[in-house]
Amino acid sequence: MSQREALKSELLDLIETHKEGFASGTPESQRINALIDEMVEETPYPSALNHTDVFKGHWAGNYYNFGRLVGGDGAQDQGVGVSASLNVFSMGRLPDVPATFVSSGLEIDPDAGQYNFYTRLKVGEAQIDTHHFTYGRYIKKDENLDRFFVEFDSFEIMAMDPDMSAEDYCKAIGIDSPEELTATLSPSPKLYSHVAYMDDDMRIQLGQLGGHYIMFRTDQPMYSVEHAKGNRINPPAIAAE
Repeated sequence: MSQREALKSELLDLIETHKEGFASGTPESQRINALIDEMVEETPYPSALNHTDVFKGHWAGNYYNFGRLVGGDGAQDQGVGVSASLNVFSMGRLPDVPATFVSSGLEIDPDAGQYNFYTRLKVGEAQIDTHHFTYGRYIKKDENLDRFFVEFDSFEIMAMDPDMSAEDYCKAIGIDSPEELTATLSPSPKLYSHVAYMDDDMRIQLGQLGGHYIMFRTDQPMYSVEHAKGNRINPPAIAAE
């Protein structure tokens, strides 16, 4: 077994059972952090942005350590299941109601330059299952081909239950109007995300504000892109739910 395979195998074993984020301070979370650092030198695809056939599409998150989110630090160094305000998960734009993080996928369409997140949250005191869309664009800079330079444009939330109207969803999560379910960012925040490691099925990205994210390639469609086109989305259930 090569050094890369050994490091990856150890990392995969750890993130299957330890998802608390670095704030937990456990030996396992500290080892995850160290493994991420070690794997930087083992990436099969340096200059990651030159490899569109590898990074494009829907990549599902498996391990999250949130950095200082633009909407506040309520989730900093936390992992799966962290509860904060919806405002925190939307760069301070969507309403200040409770939200619990369930999962997230990064969706990149290099042909259109789109860089979107499709996230699942449980929102409001009633913890309503919610689609959360983050819409953005990226550019490639030759001076740093391991970074996506991203501008974020807007957020949108909606009930996962296709039979729940926007008005009923608003009541259920404790906000006044469907107009509050979307937010446009002007000016668009500009952030980068660094590809620390990428192979054909796993990618590790480090956010500008301290986040660490381990993702895996899927054959799922890009739900944010399909929804923006007006197509109905029906993502598969998550085993953890």
